[in-house]
Amino acid sequence: MEKVLSKADFYKLFFFDLRTKYEVIGPTNKGGATSTYSFTTFDYVDRAIDLEMDYKSNMLSHKRIYFPDNQLLYKYKREGQNVKLKDLREVWEQKRVIIGLRPCDIEAISRLDRVLMGNRFVDLHYQDKRRKSIIIGLTCNEPQRRCFCASLGSGPDIEKGYDLLMTDIGDNYFFRAGTDLGKELVTAGYFRDATTQDSERRDANLKKIEEGLVDKVDVAKVVSVMADKYNDELWDEFSTKCFTCGACNMICPTCHCFTVNDKTSVDGDQGTRVIVWDPCHFARFAQMAGNFNLREEKSSRFKHRIYDKFYYSARRYGTVSCVGCGRCMEFCPSHIDIRDALRRL
Repeated sequence: MEKVLSKADFYKLFFFDLRTKYEVIGPTNKGGATSTYSFTTFDYVDRAIDLEMDYKSNMLSHKRIYFPDNQLLYKYKREGQNVKLKDLREVWEQKRVIIGLRPCDIEAISRLDRVLMGNRFVDLHYQDKRRKSIIIGLTCNEPQRRCFCASLGSGPDIEKGYDLLMTDIGDNYFFRAGTDLGKELVTAGYFRDATTQDSERRDANLKKIEEGLVDKVDVAKVVSVMADKYNDELWDEFSTKCFTCGACNMICPTCHCFTVNDKTSVDGDQGTRVIVWDPCHFARFAQMAGNFNLREEKSSRFKHRIYDKFYYSARRYGTVSCVGCGRCMEFCPSHIDIRDALRRL
C-alpha cells in the first residue's frame, strides 16, 4: 500500500494516530549539544515541531533504545541471613513508535536481532521491546560522503523491517506500508492514494542518492578472501593509525559486545549489577583470569573487529554486520576509512 501525506498535515498523523496512543521516539535536537557542535539524537518527543525530519546524520545510534549502555539488571540488599533482589531492567508497558530511522539503521536492527534474539540465547527484554516497537522509517534526502549503504544492501531503499517507510518528495511525504499495522496507520482521511507521478518522484529521488554513493565496496569478494588474509601485514599498517579509543564501537549500530559489572557498597551489603558496552579495541577486552590476554597487540584487536563485522558474521548469520552508515569514519579521531581497508583486502 502506497499513500501520500501533505507536510502541512503531518502533525495530524503525529498527534492523532501516534502521540495520543503511544510514546514516540524520533530525531530531535533536544539536548545533546556542546559549545562546538550539535548532532541530532533519538529521544522522546511530545510535539511534531520537535522532530528534525531533515536531519543529515546522528552520532548516537538507535541501538541504545533497545540495548542501552550502563543497563541496570538488578539490585541486591542483604537483610539478615537473606539477600533480596529487585529486577531493574526497563520494561515497556505498551508499544512505542520510533519514527525517522534511516534505511541503514532499520537494517542494523534486523542484524542486531540475529544476535540478541535469533538463536537459542535470547535476550528476553530486548525481544519484548522489539515486539512492542512500531518502526516508521525515513529515506535520506541526499547521499552522505562517508556512506556506502548501497554496497551492503541497506540503502538507500529497503523492502522490509518497517511498518511504514517515508520519503520526502517535496511538499509531501510518500508512505509505503510494510505491515498490516502500517496499512492501518495510513487509512486516515488526510492521506491520499499515491499517483504514478508520486511514485516516479520517489524513485527519482532514491536513484539520485544511489548514484551519489560513489564509494563502492565488493563485500562478497572481501568476505571470500578474508580466510587467507588473517596474517596479512595490512592489519599492522592500518592499526598503527588507531588510538584504540573505542569511538567506532560506541557509535556503531550493530556492535553488541558487553561486560557485566557489579557495583557494591563499602560494606558489601547492597549493590547493583550492570551491563556495560565493552569495545573490542580496548586493551583489556580479551583479558581473562590469570592476567592472560588473547589480543594483547593492538593490530589483533583492530583486525578482529573487521573480521567480526564481515567474515565471522557472514559465517554465523549469512550476512555481514556492517550496514555502511559511515559513523565509524565520521567520528574516528584518526580518520581511518574502513572502505580503504576493505578495498585493500
